[in-house]
Amino acid sequence: MPVTPQDPTPLPHPYRPQDDQPQDHHAQDHQAQDEAPGTVIGVDFGGTKTEVALADSRGRLLARERLDTLAERGPDQTLARAADAARRLARESRERHGVAVAAYAAVAPGIVQADRILLTPNLPGWERLALSTRLAEELDTPSVAVANDVRAGALAELRFGALRDADPGLYVSLGTGIAAALTVGGQVLAGAHQAAGEIGYVNPGGAPVDAVAAGHAPLEEIVGGKGLGERAAELLGRSVSAAELFRSTDPDARDLAEHALTVLAVTLANLCAFADPARIVLGGGMMAAAEVILPTLERLIADATPFPPELRAARFRRDASLHGAVTLAIDSLHTHRRERGGDRPRPTAPLGALR
Repeated sequence: MPVTPQDPTPLPHPYRPQDDQPQDHHAQDHQAQDEAPGTVIGVDFGGTKTEVALADSRGRLLARERLDTLAERGPDQTLARAADAARRLARESRERHGVAVAAYAAVAPGIVQADRILLTPNLPGWERLALSTRLAEELDTPSVAVANDVRAGALAELRFGALRDADPGLYVSLGTGIAAALTVGGQVLAGAHQAAGEIGYVNPGGAPVDAVAAGHAPLEEIVGGKGLGERAAELLGRSVSAAELFRSTDPDARDLAEHALTVLAVTLANLCAFADPARIVLGGGMMAAAEVILPTLERLIADATPFPPELRAARFRRDASLHGAVTLAIDSLHTHRRERGGDRPRPTAPLGALR
């Protein structure tokens, strides 16, 4: 059954200009509904779990359902069960909130292209899946915006979180793997192959030139939570998470954590030299140890680049992909309004354009 979640306090509505005058909150809510009537539904597909959320036009989650992905059974059953959950939430939107769902969006790991999803080994069979088309058919809706989960998480931070008012901005997800997203001019850069930000494949030095062709992700193997956890377990003789590793007082563990953060800092400094971001926002499960990671990276990056950016923890450290799916749906709704001759253009990301 749907549950009502607890979310961070909503920020000012990102699709309406702000001024310096105090504003009536009830008037703001009415204006927001005028700009984006109805609710949206976002779907976050993962290798282990799939979540479906109903949200208002400010990105505030109203209800959500969690499902086991059961990836080993293929994509068809996952899509069907997710669509059933979306229909239940759409019914709740009508019956409880008195409005219809105005837009849908979905995110998944990997390179989400129009007719396939690449580099997503945890979802077997999805490499031949046209996600947007299939979901539109399942939900009997004209279109469903789709995108990579990390890029969508960056979109949530750009619209509602720690990347607001930062241009350019860099979002970095530190989880089981590592990925990033560059935001410029109110947009999340998708790339020619929907693969911008796949920094796990960056070679920080030391790996063979053909490491990627041989199936490796050099930076991710050093910095990603999975690789760190495996090396920490081998070093300490017990299972340990990446966050626990960063807090450990064991000398060997501290050396391992310091090496990983140094490699990450050098990589981010190199990206700063190229893109000159105003702010780097870090999210993902490893940020459970933010009190260690943030000051260490701040110090190292300051020494490695002439114009160090501001560093912040992400607003959506948990459920970033789900908030990303919701934000993608909101952005797609405003894009459709503009295409139909709505009022002034609004900033939208070049994500979710695949049909």
